[in-house]
Amino acid sequence: MQHDEFAMPHEARHDLSRWFRHLGTTRAHARWIFPEKALGALEAAIGASEAEHRCEIRLVIEAAMPLGAVWRGQTCRQRAVHLFHQLGIAHTDERTGILLYINVADHDIELLADRGVNTHVAADAWDGLVARLVDGFRQERYLDSALAALDELRVIARHFLPAHAGRQPDNALTDRPLML
Repeated sequence: MQHDEFAMPHEARHDLSRWFRHLGTTRAHARWIFPEKALGALEAAIGASEAEHRCEIRLVIEAAMPLGAVWRGQTCRQRAVHLFHQLGIAHTDERTGILLYINVADHDIELLADRGVNTHVAADAWDGLVARLVDGFRQERYLDSALAALDELRVIARHFLPAHAGRQPDNALTDRPLML
């Protein structure tokens, strides 16, 4: 789900200003927003969350998309779908993978959930979560907003897909946020 209040849609191919924005946004920008200590806090939040439900959460923070993809007009949504499959989020046992994708250059946030989640959770259930995350980012409260979003995601996932009683949940995907 793309939220226009944080990200402008980029439908046109060969958008030079977008291409230069991605060229000029480095991993250092993403590391400034989410330093090592923040990544540790996010990893701990994901791990604690997954102990309470059957979903597998993957957080990806990408400074800038590959320039060729930007030149071809790939949207952040399309990039998130690609990463959803490439990182194995679409291949969890119960199809309960969730991707929270943050693109720094485009100021975009995408949340994708696999069919095992979508059969239980309406798509609009995520809208408020993403909108609050967007609002927090606008206020430059990056870590606090991301932790609040992960907590809200935990509540939703625990409600619809609670952990199996007496069984330790599988951890099919790493809890560590991926910085690209």
